[in-house]
Amino acid sequence: MVVGVDCHFSGMLLELPYAEAYEYIPGDKVIFKDEEDKEEFGTVRYLNRDSSDPEKILKASKILRRLTPHDEQKIESHLEHAKGALTACRKLVEKYELNMQTFRASFSFDGSKVHFMFVSDDRVDFRELVKDLAKVLKKQIYLRQVGPRDKAKFVGGYGKCGRQLCCNSFLNKLESINMEMVRDQSLESKGSPKLSGACGKLLCCLKYELQTYRELKKGLPSIGSVVRLKKSLFASGPSADVIGLDILNRKLKIRTEEDEIAVIELSEVDRVLKEGYVPDSFVPEEKNN
Repeated sequence: MVVGVDCHFSGMLLELPYAEAYEYIPGDKVIFKDEEDKEEFGTVRYLNRDSSDPEKILKASKILRRLTPHDEQKIESHLEHAKGALTACRKLVEKYELNMQTFRASFSFDGSKVHFMFVSDDRVDFRELVKDLAKVLKKQIYLRQVGPRDKAKFVGGYGKCGRQLCCNSFLNKLESINMEMVRDQSLESKGSPKLSGACGKLLCCLKYELQTYRELKKGLPSIGSVVRLKKSLFASGPSADVIGLDILNRKLKIRTEEDEIAVIELSEVDRVLKEGYVPDSFVPEEKNN
């Protein structure tokens, strides 16, 4: 069993061996011993849980204490210095004309190291940048390139639903979201802006109801299918094209040969004459990183 701790310095979720004597709860601010036997600051994410990857457990690490007033004062000082470090880094990035956006700087608890996070569409050669940063800050420098979803997780904000971003609140792991999930929920027609989150990638919440949609879709003809109706609802005849699905209510939106549009119950379909095919459309199939 392990304890999950969000390390402030690295921005990573670390797993430490769980101890029965622990009296911490999720959300507690703690000082823990890292893999280098040094004190670091973090927030407890979960306790007494099976590890997601047993090989990555920091077996020699443990939580030492909850934050003391002295610890809080020290951390506040680091936060102020981190703002200056971030500004210095951005100036040097501009100087070297590097294609990278640095958005986070954090100090180790002992103040000897500075960790920078950045996003970039390219592979960045930042060797000269690191040398200059070390001279300016007189600290050990770490740089880490992350994806747009990771940036949203650290920066935070609110989603289209008006609630705090899921990645910034309760998601322990950013799972792959792809166009198959969009098609399974018949959301292709919504367009990229409505299906993209603050990170610019497909919404994480597309996964939440996916299994329910897949169950409800069983027996429904796909968009693009040609169906024969049990009785002629229109003067144009008993066949129609399926142009939309109301999966939750198990209804079909159809277009007749005379371009009449209607929404019908599944029970009004006699059989499927031709299966539909929906090609990849407005958003390329992708894995979000």
